[in-house]
Amino acid sequence: MRLIITDSNLIWHKDNPYLKKYKDVITVVCLDGKKITDEYECFVSPYEPFGLGMDKYGIEGHRFKALASVAGKLNAELDYHEDIVFLTDGDPCSLYPYYALKDLVEYNNIHLIAMSPFYFEGKARIMGHRDLMNDLSKIDSLLYYDINNKLKKCIEEDKNMKMGEFLEAITNELGELLPHILNGINRMRSFPCFFDFNSLEYIPLVKGYDSLIKKKIKKSTELDFELMREYCTLGLIMPVSYPKDDEYTKEEVERPVARIDGKRVCNILREQRLKLAEANNIPFESEECPSIGPCAGTCEKCDREATYLRKAMNKIPEDKRVYPKFDPIEEVTV
Repeated sequence: MRLIITDSNLIWHKDNPYLKKYKDVITVVCLDGKKITDEYECFVSPYEPFGLGMDKYGIEGHRFKALASVAGKLNAELDYHEDIVFLTDGDPCSLYPYYALKDLVEYNNIHLIAMSPFYFEGKARIMGHRDLMNDLSKIDSLLYYDINNKLKKCIEEDKNMKMGEFLEAITNELGELLPHILNGINRMRSFPCFFDFNSLEYIPLVKGYDSLIKKKIKKSTELDFELMREYCTLGLIMPVSYPKDDEYTKEEVERPVARIDGKRVCNILREQRLKLAEANNIPFESEECPSIGPCAGTCEKCDREATYLRKAMNKIPEDKRVYPKFDPIEEVTV
């Protein structure tokens, strides 16, 4: 397993006390062109500051372009058959290693720990972060932490809380959760998955509702596996058998992708199914999914409900069917 952080991280930085125990498997990607610590292994990007040091966020920025120019070298240093865990936060720059490597990684599993930017940050930072999070198709698991919801709850509890105190609370909360997260990644056997904050478990996207653990489990505070920097199992270099081209193509095309707005998509589609059933007098019940996480927005439970309604609608004469007004693009983007 390898943990990747950058010199721009707000939460997962070199001075984060919770990362000390994992120092043998941490790589710090130094985006500013200079090594920032001797405690961790560093990968130094060839970025050179210029002018006033102002830079764009995202793939048009000079920091990203500098890292992208040596992405092949960084990828080669990650070895084979590892779980690569990118620890990122609301700073768009913290996502640069993930974005630069996502299309290069072939033999490693990609796990993204991400966080929303603060709502009061500059538009350029928010848009830059959003653009870098737009393509999640290459990841094997996603944990997305909405820091704005947490900030709102903390302010409701303590209106005098200072930003430094809030950041310390977030660092402690995620730091204490990190062993549980890494244990979940190590136990992962199907991909892709999302981390559900209701059950504190990684849930396969394709299963969704059916895989949720309704009873909240005890959070693990220690690793339950040996943390290794690199390994290679010869038996995994080549698969035992190869699927047919059409089977592989179908699998890739239908591969569910995590969305940070997945819960909203799920609720909108469920509400539309309820409206469709009511408008056509079809007996139908749908339990709301208890998931709290960046799911795919649909799963096997959703497919079963849609199949049931489709069969019920087919039994109704075409001229008698009622279709409630629904614009999915308008609904999701509101």
